[in-house]
Amino acid sequence: MADALPEYIGHFRVVGLLGKGAMGEVYEGFDEQLNRRVALKILGRKHQESNEFKTRFLREGRALAAMNHRNIVQVYAIGQHEDRPFLAMEYLDGEDVGAMIKRRGPLHPGDAAEIIRQAAVGLAEAQRAGVVHRDVKPSNLVVTRQGEVKVTDFGLAKALQEDLSITATGVFVGTPDYLAPEQAMGEEVDARADVYALGCSLFHMCSGYPPFRKGGADDHYTAVVRRHLKAERPQLKYEIEGFDPELSDLCRRMMSRRPDVRPTFDELVALLGPIAQRLGAQVPPRHVEVRRLTPVPPALRTTRSDGPVEPADDLGEPVFRRGRSVTLVAVVLGVALGVGATVAVMMAMR
Repeated sequence: MADALPEYIGHFRVVGLLGKGAMGEVYEGFDEQLNRRVALKILGRKHQESNEFKTRFLREGRALAAMNHRNIVQVYAIGQHEDRPFLAMEYLDGEDVGAMIKRRGPLHPGDAAEIIRQAAVGLAEAQRAGVVHRDVKPSNLVVTRQGEVKVTDFGLAKALQEDLSITATGVFVGTPDYLAPEQAMGEEVDARADVYALGCSLFHMCSGYPPFRKGGADDHYTAVVRRHLKAERPQLKYEIEGFDPELSDLCRRMMSRRPDVRPTFDELVALLGPIAQRLGAQVPPRHVEVRRLTPVPPALRTTRSDGPVEPADDLGEPVFRRGRSVTLVAVVLGVALGVGATVAVMMAMR
């Protein structure tokens, strides 16, 4: 039996359930004092006794409250309901990019470039506020009906100057498909990790699948992370017929293993603007059929219808050679800790 909707959360009247996630529920609400719709994000009951989850949840509220920008979802209030923290946030009339791709396939390259440009504008503001998102991905980019891109879900965000860590040392958090190598290694990260994730997101938007997925049984968590660490970067111009070379090269630079090679947010905004304009960008985006130069496994195809390691890529990025096997083993062990006993057993059997 489904739980009954609460009548109120704080002073906000609950209108309906928008969705559920690992951290809790999101409701549509109405602020009767200010006469506006809101989204009410509340920590799930199963986490209400966990100080770690409460800290992570409230971290998102503090991170968002530190910013006021059109490309970042706004938080209006933070409160408690039945001993659970909640956030009253801007209600977004739109759809997240991950859902768009899943339902209708790849985006028009120019439209994808404009979405990434707007996201970079928002994340640059976050950087100025001293915040690293750490979980940038298509499903955390919402496109409104008015054509604005909003960066959402700062639940893993960390202030650059903050000493508190709610994850164990050496064990990373985040989605593996967009995870920067330094984040996978459990190292301290800065805004350049978000640039990497934006690059992986751009690849996904244009191709219809994440850059380091193969679509088979070897797509488990550890294998995807390992590809981020040592596989050659796929290039959109070699994956999709007729793909714009300038946008492809920029995407690959964003996905560089070397943080110092990646562009800054300000550089991204400056570079993507002319590309998007030249390609006739529009938002909300269009979806396109693409002619692929490489086959796509059935498991990676959308509902609408990685190559060998090289000694170095053309950005001069080193790969993990045999002499660095100890480092790679340490990474694998760290990943195993983060994903549980199943992966640990798999690694032990190798």
